[in-house]
Order: sequence, then C-alpha cells, then structure tokens
Amino acid sequence: MKKIGFIVLFAAITSLLQAQIPNSGFESWTSAGSYEIPDQWGNMNAATSASGVFTTIKGSPGATGDYYIKLTTKDVGGVITPGMIVSGQLNTETWQAESGFPFNQRVESLVGKYQFMGYNDDVATIAAWLTKWNTVNHRRDTIASLWKTTTGMIHVWTGFSIPFMYQSVDVPDTAIVFISSSGHTPKKNSFIWLDDLGFDGMATGVTDVMAAKGELSVYPSPVSERLFVKFVSKQDYSAQLSISDIVGNILYQSEKEIVVGPNLLSEDLAEFNPAPGVYFVQLSTPQGVLTRKFVIGQ
Repeated sequence: MKKIGFIVLFAAITSLLQAQIPNSGFESWTSAGSYEIPDQWGNMNAATSASGVFTTIKGSPGATGDYYIKLTTKDVGGVITPGMIVSGQLNTETWQAESGFPFNQRVESLVGKYQFMGYNDDVATIAAWLTKWNTVNHRRDTIASLWKTTTGMIHVWTGFSIPFMYQSVDVPDTAIVFISSSGHTPKKNSFIWLDDLGFDGMATGVTDVMAAKGELSVYPSPVSERLFVKFVSKQDYSAQLSISDIVGNILYQSEKEIVVGPNLLSEDLAEFNPAPGVYFVQLSTPQGVLTRKFVIGQ
C-alpha cells in the first residue's frame, strides 16, 4: 500500500513539474477563421495567412492525448519560411522570440516527444532559455540555456531530453521555449512534430566554467568585422559556439572541434549582420559553458 502511494505521489509530482509549460501537450487550440493557433504559443500563421499558407498545424492523434503540433517549412510568397513556435510572443518579422512565460525553477532539462525530417541537409531547431530581469543594469540576464539541432529523420514518436547549461546561480523569473522546423538556411518541406513538452528534474549546481578569469578571451571589443575567441583546452572535444543578444536570442551558432592546447576561433560577423550593441559569445563544452560579453561598434 505504501509503495502504491509513493508511486502515485511521484507520478503526481512529475506531472506537475512537466505541466509548467503552458499548453505543453498542444491540446488547446483557438480558431482564427481559416486556421487554428495553439493557445499560448506564438507562431507564424497570422503572418502567412494572407498567402493561404500555414506553417503551424494541429495534428491528431497525439503521442498521448488528442492532438500534437506540426511545424513545416513552406514557401510563403517566394520566402521559404519555417514553422516556428515560441512559448510566449514571436516576432514574425525577425523570427525571434520576444517574450516567454513566468517561471522560477532551476530545472535540469527540456523533455518531450518528436518526429522530424530535414530536406537537403536542413535541421530542426529546439532551444530554450531561463532568464531573469536585472534590476541594476535594466536588462534580461540568461540564467541557463539549451540548444539542439536534429540530424537524419525519425518517423515514430521518440522521446528526447535536452539538458540546460547553467551560467548563473540565480533563480530565473521567465522561461522561453523556441522550436523551428528549420535551421539557419530553411529548406521547403522540412518538418518537426511535437507533443508532451515539459521541464524535468532540478539542477543542483552551476555547469558554468567561466568563473576562472582569463580562461577565455574575446577580442577586439568593440568589434566591427571579425571576432576572435582565444583559450587553452586540456583535452579534445566537440563544442558549440553561439552568439546571442542581451535578451538571450541566439543569432548565430556553429560547431567547433577543440584540440588540446591553444585554440583560436574566428567568426565573421557578416554571417548574421548584427546591429551595434552589446552581445554575448558562449562556448558550450562537455564541462560547461564559457561566456563572455563583447560590443559591436558602428
């Protein structure tokens, strides 16, 4: 009897934790006339409806429940447009997340179920940020982030778990989940289907190795054309370099092969044509995340 009670309690706690993403199972939709939109998820349908094209569609049946969400990259008036959703507000012109939802837990990972296929080497993108408003500097700080791109194809419901990389000991006040059917170069007909999203586990420490000052140097700052990232590694590994703005939107990302000893990475800012301002470069390694701030000048 005690064992059954514990199992029921554990299941209830797990369900509660994973239910913290609004409409995480995509069971709730609202009709907008000629199309439907998933409640509490920003998407592109309103922007593409004039062309009679919809990149976000309700699917049935779900992995569990009645429905799931289908994101598909389509040709919208000559512009290849990914299916994109944000757990908050999506800027349909810049394709960037603008807001998320209130959330104050240091969770361990984003979990869910998906199916996907990328055409012509396209990849689907899953990203999330835990952020907190900085009352001193009047900007939003990234407490933790995650980023995953798919490879190959999966045509059956498959579970995934993507860990957060923490770079602060602070407790967040906001969470943002962003998912796209394509990567930086969208290809028509690429898709990702999703269901049963949730946050899982509780992080107990900080996986940030940036505390060792001098371990990572970024120059020049201000920079106008090419940014250099210099550091010394004690082992070989694959890493992910990303550049984000001050609200946590990832603007550029690339895979890097790190070698033992000195490393010098060079990034051409023309790859994403940023506006002048403050940005962050992050190097996600097996040991954690190294982060540095830099400025892009006029």
